[in-house]
Amino acid sequence: MSRSAGRKLTTMTPTPPDLGGRTRPDETDDAEAGGTWQVYFLSLVNPANPDHDFERVKVGITRRDVARRIEQLQTGNPFRIRCERSFRSPVARQVEHWVHRTSQVEQLEWLRLARSEIPGLVRKAQLEGERIARIAEATARWSRSESNGKERQPGAEERRLHEAARGVLAELWPVSLRLECTKRSIALKAGKVLHIPGIVTVSYRPLSGRFNPKTALKKFHDLAAPYAVEEVDGTFRWRGVPNLGSPEWAHLRAEAEHLKAKQRELDAAMLNSNDWLRKEGERTDDLTYLHDEYLGLIQQKARLELDEEYIQAHAIQAIEDFEAIAGVCSFRWSTGPVLKNQESFREAHPNEAAQCFSEPKAHIRRRIYASRSY
Repeated sequence: MSRSAGRKLTTMTPTPPDLGGRTRPDETDDAEAGGTWQVYFLSLVNPANPDHDFERVKVGITRRDVARRIEQLQTGNPFRIRCERSFRSPVARQVEHWVHRTSQVEQLEWLRLARSEIPGLVRKAQLEGERIARIAEATARWSRSESNGKERQPGAEERRLHEAARGVLAELWPVSLRLECTKRSIALKAGKVLHIPGIVTVSYRPLSGRFNPKTALKKFHDLAAPYAVEEVDGTFRWRGVPNLGSPEWAHLRAEAEHLKAKQRELDAAMLNSNDWLRKEGERTDDLTYLHDEYLGLIQQKARLELDEEYIQAHAIQAIEDFEAIAGVCSFRWSTGPVLKNQESFREAHPNEAAQCFSEPKAHIRRRIYASRSY
């Protein structure tokens, strides 16, 4: 899989006034529960000029006929929506998410892509669907029993997987740190504003706490037990691979920590004032550059994470009934309670549930746009 940042957008062609809304909730909920769904790839056609390419493609999923989905999207759209390709997949939702994670979404769920490039995207999506299905199969194998503490020596294939993981992680961690630095740099460049068009939106989140089910099980085990189920939980670890603490990127960690401290100062100043809630910032050249860098980095990170997941799935398959492969990886799993019916526990025991919330804090939240639309 390519690990490039993806092409950046420059001149924008005119876009239709209405490209159709996001996938409806009934189109995404429990996408794989009823068997395979269809992944579709739609384009826009101008009846007055059929050869014109808007360079837009919508990738979505449906359990019904694609033509019916097009009828829903066609409402209010002056251009004809046409299905270019579709295929069935048992992991349709994950395939859709993969496309959106690794592509630049221009407007709602429409990607900027030439019509001639759609067949290539379809093939990549099909291959990713096959890959995701194999990952699901691998992780399902260990979900029925606990670790046995056994370790075996690696073979040539396990050593190859380990070397591949080392290579991917050696790229992933510095990309992750650069992405963190870029996000914090955008926050600092934006300053005390509510919004910068096309770059970032900022919001104030009032005092709130979050219910912690693990705290409930620990502090009130007997009361929580009727609302819990036993599940197998596994922890996979590579051995002898680069990590976030590796000395190779100490300078990136130091920069990330410095920017984090500066952002905390900015957030504290914003929490003590509400003047910024009425301000719109200016989209400067510096912010545009940082935003382009951010878009490239999130795509790099997504691709590298998918690569690592795939290698990890093969390693899990190779472990078989062992807990570890010496010098390569370990995969320890154990059975424990999980508070599945949280709402019922909180309704039945409100006083105890109130003691299981994290400390309420007000905070500043920023949403950086996931595509360039200016």
